[in-house]
Amino acid sequence: MVNSFGLFLSSALVLCLLKPVLTEPLNVGLESTQSRPMNTPERVKRALAKYNINDEKINARVRSAGGGASIELSSAYVDIEYLGYIHIGTPPQKFNMDFDTGSSDIWIPSMACGNSCGSHRRYDSTLSSTYESGANKTWALHYGDGSSVIGNTARDTVHLGNISQPGQLIGLVSKETAQFATDRFLDGIFGLGFPPLAFTGINNSIVEDLHWSGTIPAPIVSFHLGHYRDGGKGEILFGDMNADHFEGELKYVPVTIKKYWQVDLTNVMVDGNPILNKTLPAIVDTGTTLIIVPAYIAKEIHAKIPGAEYSPMYGWRIPCSFGEQTTEETIIFQLGQEEFPIPLRDFVRAKTSPSSGDVQMCYSGIAQANTPLIILGDTFLRSFYSVFDFGNARIGLARSKA
Repeated sequence: MVNSFGLFLSSALVLCLLKPVLTEPLNVGLESTQSRPMNTPERVKRALAKYNINDEKINARVRSAGGGASIELSSAYVDIEYLGYIHIGTPPQKFNMDFDTGSSDIWIPSMACGNSCGSHRRYDSTLSSTYESGANKTWALHYGDGSSVIGNTARDTVHLGNISQPGQLIGLVSKETAQFATDRFLDGIFGLGFPPLAFTGINNSIVEDLHWSGTIPAPIVSFHLGHYRDGGKGEILFGDMNADHFEGELKYVPVTIKKYWQVDLTNVMVDGNPILNKTLPAIVDTGTTLIIVPAYIAKEIHAKIPGAEYSPMYGWRIPCSFGEQTTEETIIFQLGQEEFPIPLRDFVRAKTSPSSGDVQMCYSGIAQANTPLIILGDTFLRSFYSVFDFGNARIGLARSKA
């Protein structure tokens, strides 16, 4: 996951046992919040750090009938991250979470966290009758840019909309670095990657566990990420998909390595011309803001946007007015054998300062870096309804609608 406060944020997955008891889908709403826009080079550095990539080193290196559970999402900091509320414990304690397919641990601040956790909500184990300390062990996540969270593991009931997962393994943070503490909205991370990516010691994904216990009808999690110009609302749905948020049929792409949600990027097409010179691994990451690509791809794409400019300080910037145009020009990303077009106007992000003459400039959703892999973050996912299918190790994508 790559967001304004760290494309490097972590997430968790956990398992369940099989029993046929279906409930309503879980819908979690996502929202975006606003603050100082982080410039593109800053955001890229943090995003790559999440995958232990050092740029400088690279230079030298309708809900269906079965039902699930949904949570409303809100876009924060002008589509930098999408957050939704969960509850933990008995009685439930509320937390605002980033649902991150780019990591696999669930973590929240605990009462043991002092000033380093800023104004975030803190979990109080003494108030929960379902808290289990038996899983307690030291736990830490350290990222390539020096940011980290440290604490202990425990188990408690996790409530997602109208469903619950008892005895879920979670990380209770006693210390976090400033990159997390300064995010005014995010309390913690809800990881939705595969178990090999986890640091808390989970053996399975919570999505699989919810399915195997019969709580949700399918081992899938689906996302609709709204654009700030349309209100920035979204939805995460556990165990089902919401046909009201997409048009046409889902196109499925196989996962190549079950760690991240990694697929093959087989082509990028500009004006119908292929510009990718080889197949590259691509990670589909709800916790990352940008699409991050090698420099030659970024240059070809931005050459199609009048007035686009690049600087080492700001990265790629685009005239803000371009986002208001009705042009239907697209850039096509080919994943496996399937093509996924994104309108050029959808690459326009938050306003930057200074502007270029009389033209107000905005950050681009496409960033360049010396990287051996592609990161397809929220700039990509806003154009598509996405279904992450644990059971079949595949990602389904269909054109999104509000």
